[in-house]
Amino acid sequence: MTAQSQATPLSEMRFDALDGCRGLCALMVVLLHAPIAGPIGQSAFVRHSFLFVDFFFVLSGFVIAHSWGARLMAGRRWADFIQARFWRVYPLHFAMLMLFLVFELIMRGGRGWDGAQTPETFLHNLLLTHSFGFVSQLSWNYPSWSISAEFVSYIIFAALTVGAARWLRAILPILALAGSAFLLVRLGHIEAHVDYGWLRCLVGFSLGALLRLFLWERLRCDVPPVPTMRWTLLELATVLYVIGFVSLFGTAKLSIAAPFVFMAAIFVLAHEGGWVSRLLKSRPVMLLGLLSYSLYMTHAFVIARLTNAATLAEKLWHRPIFVEVAPGTKIMADTLTGEIVVLALILSGTIVVSALTWRFIERPSQAIGKRLASGGTMASRRPAEAAQPSR
Repeated sequence: MTAQSQATPLSEMRFDALDGCRGLCALMVVLLHAPIAGPIGQSAFVRHSFLFVDFFFVLSGFVIAHSWGARLMAGRRWADFIQARFWRVYPLHFAMLMLFLVFELIMRGGRGWDGAQTPETFLHNLLLTHSFGFVSQLSWNYPSWSISAEFVSYIIFAALTVGAARWLRAILPILALAGSAFLLVRLGHIEAHVDYGWLRCLVGFSLGALLRLFLWERLRCDVPPVPTMRWTLLELATVLYVIGFVSLFGTAKLSIAAPFVFMAAIFVLAHEGGWVSRLLKSRPVMLLGLLSYSLYMTHAFVIARLTNAATLAEKLWHRPIFVEVAPGTKIMADTLTGEIVVLALILSGTIVVSALTWRFIERPSQAIGKRLASGGTMASRRPAEAAQPSR
């Protein structure tokens, strides 16, 4: 979105700053899973960065409602939408799952199945049913539970938009509030994944869709073509509020409010009225946004292979690399210098792998999905549709 005002047609809006946010949030999830326990890894902000998955859920609802809401309400076949989303998310999920399977078989060397990696959990991962409570712990490419959860939200959103469009304004907030209440009573926090991950996603997705379909047009403000100090201060306050909320309430009962906090943040940043948004639209950050899905889906594999390499190096060099921070829990760094080295390896490796998966898996499969959803011809697509954020 560039200098968007109330005169800008909604269908022509672009939300580039939100794509940049997505990339930065994906990096925070990578940091969360990095095997480090120094000042970076032990900071409350990093330890609670699992909340940024809720940012993905809210943003997904916002973007999908923007690009598909009107078409579904106008009677576009919901199967076209599901088909497009399947080709957007499943091929990379499948590819990474196969990679994990290959390495699991190699590392086991003929030993039997144990732990979380079993044929049963593999099947649930394959069928995207590993966020419904059928499995008891994260397994295989563990971040992919959120893809299972998102696909449920796609189906529910499409069904409601096609079949109950006139009541959607009431249904979406009810889903968000009822889902939040259930998670609060049942878990006492928002950190659900293999048990109620689908419901956690539905809360955020519903809020994002509500914001775009029913609140954005009514509440959005006129934005000048050049970033202003007022908007910059508002954006800075929003970013600081998000950082503070994540740091303070990640594991508290108030974490249940995370989707609502991210909904407000998306509303502010989507206007792109300040210099923070300008930074989010810079080429390096936009590149992270482009690669965000791959960053999210490949980093666990990169970390696992780096761990294998470090284990081998430790045996060959007879020098300790790992630090045991708890019984059965080892990390690679517990000092700032060590963390910087480990993070440099993980981030650089993940970005390189993500560039490859985006080029050879994401982009081709997304093109297939768009072609199939458009009835086999891409020429009929409006330019504005091609410009929307891709997740």
